[in-house]
Formats: sequence, C-alpha cells, structure tokens
Amino acid sequence: MNKKIKPLLLAAGVLLTACSTPNKLGFLRDLEYNIPFEAAPAPELTLKVDDRITIQVFSDEPALAAPFNAISVTEAETADLLTITYGVDVRGDIDFPVLGSLHVEGLTLKQVQDEIARQIRERGYIKDPVVKAELVNFTITVIGEMGSLLLPVESNSINIFQVLAQVESINTEKSKIPDVMVVRTENGKREAFSVNLQSKDIYSSPVFYLQQNDMVYVQPRGLRLSSGGDAFVQIFAPVVSAIASVAYILIWTAR
Repeated sequence: MNKKIKPLLLAAGVLLTACSTPNKLGFLRDLEYNIPFEAAPAPELTLKVDDRITIQVFSDEPALAAPFNAISVTEAETADLLTITYGVDVRGDIDFPVLGSLHVEGLTLKQVQDEIARQIRERGYIKDPVVKAELVNFTITVIGEMGSLLLPVESNSINIFQVLAQVESINTEKSKIPDVMVVRTENGKREAFSVNLQSKDIYSSPVFYLQQNDMVYVQPRGLRLSSGGDAFVQIFAPVVSAIASVAYILIWTAR
C-alpha cells in the first residue's frame, strides 16, 4: 500500500472513532449469567404518622363483631360491612371502636391485626375473631422531565424498577440510563438516597423496595443544549482532540 495512503486511512479511523455515537449505558452492568447474588427480601411495611388504614372484624356471629365495625347489630345481620378508615395521629395512635386508643406506629399490618384480635379475645368479646387491616394511602410520587405522577400501589410491595417501568419516556433514547434519587421521610426527617441502576448492589439498597409516600426523582443523563458552554465542550471536545491527533499523524508521517 502507498505510504501516503496509510496515514490518511489511519487519520480517517481516528476521526470516525472520535465522532461516533457512544454506546448506551446498560442497567445492571455487573450482573453475570448463572451466578447467584445476594438480594434483600421485600420488607413488610410499617405504619407511619398520617397513614390511613381500614380495619374490619369478622366473627361467626356477626352481631358480636358489629360494635367493632361501627355498625348496629341489625345492620350486621342484613348488610355488608362498611369500610371505615382510621388515621394514624401525631402520637402514632388510632381511635378504634370499643377498644379505644391503640398505638400502631411502627407496626406491620399483620401486627395490627394480631394485636386487635388479641385484645378482643382476651377481653372476652369474641372467642375467635378474624381481623383484616389494609393500608389505603400507599402512593409513590414520581417527578422528573417526564412530568409528575402520583402512583397508587395496590399491593404492599413495589420496587424501584417496577415504579420506573410505569413512567413514560424513561426508556427513550433521550433518557438513556437516568440518575435516580429517592427521598424518604422517617420520624419527621427526610433523607435522600442515590440509586445506582447500573449495579446489582441496587438490590440491597434500603430504597430498592419503596415505602408509602416516598418521592422518586428521575434526572435523565445525557447532553442538554440549554447548558451553554458545557454542551459546547461535550460536543466539540472529542472533535478537537481527533483533529489534533490527525495533525500529529500527518506531521509524523511527512518526516
């Protein structure tokens, strides 16, 4: 091959490499096929101040359960149970019929069910009560370039990937792999957690499984033309570097 053609081909290769579009970053880049890794199990939700829960008490004799469901004995015999919502006050308590004030903050729904059933049984109201408690305000707030979304959660467990999968445009070319931050409120204090979607370590993160009233902030990575000088540098720095490399090659081969 002609000695003058070789440096030109090499220079062209440098330019093409510098100006090519970089590969997209992938989710969970450090995962390896067929190799198990540790992942935290889904934790049970615990109740917080301002939570709202529904509680229903059942018995083989509906009339005995009626007072705990805030309905009359007659209604218990003829109608479906009403759904009554109890709010957790600033002390972490709810005001429950017959039993009075119950402290529920920090308890799981199962613990609430067990405690109410225990008190009903030990006080002699119902021999074998069945109690059902449900959280009714499990919502996740998602904000970012795609807008804002108040996401209701029907089950008592949802993880960060399940939330992001429900957000439009999260998988678009513009977004690529987003930077994600979760803001959580505990005991009246807010704490921000950075979420690394590119590492399997996310599975052991305290915010992999989300809690009621968590806020997820999605900040897409990538170039923003509105950033002025920074955008100019990101676009043209590789080109300038490539031109300098080509010039060096041409000068070196011309010797």
